[in-house]
Amino acid sequence: MIIFIYNYCMFNNEKCISSGCIESRLTGQEFCFIHHPDRNNLNNKIKQLLKEENKILDLNISGMSLENIEIADKRFFSCKFSGSTFKNVKFINCYFRQCFFDYSFFENCIIEGTNIKFTCFAGSKVKNCKFIASDILHTNFNGLECSDVSFSETDLYFSSFISTNMQNTVFDDCNLKKDSFFYSDRKNVSFRNSNPEEAFFNKWDRFEKQ
Repeated sequence: MIIFIYNYCMFNNEKCISSGCIESRLTGQEFCFIHHPDRNNLNNKIKQLLKEENKILDLNISGMSLENIEIADKRFFSCKFSGSTFKNVKFINCYFRQCFFDYSFFENCIIEGTNIKFTCFAGSKVKNCKFIASDILHTNFNGLECSDVSFSETDLYFSSFISTNMQNTVFDDCNLKKDSFFYSDRKNVSFRNSNPEEAFFNKWDRFEKQ
């Protein structure tokens, strides 16, 4: 039986009941993920939810860990995955609106055919991942640390990569129009077949490229 209940707008901001903890409770729980007394069982319930539900909204499962799973044809609205870990996870043909993945860790993941808008990945670490044929619009990647990452055939319109640290990263056949790369540290980064001339690499570009 799924224990998650969606009866409020956005995710629950009530605090974890563990003494001194300032983190928010997980959806349908009294604890945050770190203080939950049965994290293994909770992870199984999360996987069951992701398998059975096609439309998921107002879900807070911050701090969780997901490994070796494919999440396909799911729609997420106003969900919070902050500080979570994703290893060998595939997001295929998914849809995200106003979701939070800030300060999360992604390794060996694939995001393909997925539509992402008004979503936050700020402060996350992304390693050896692929973004393929996706629409990722108006999305916050500020402070991202990424290595061995490829974006291919992906629309990144009006997304922000301010203060990112990129190594061995490729943007191949991507739309970079109005993307911001201010203060980014880029080593061995390729923009082949893309349009970096329509992106902003310093604060004056916004005025000069109007």
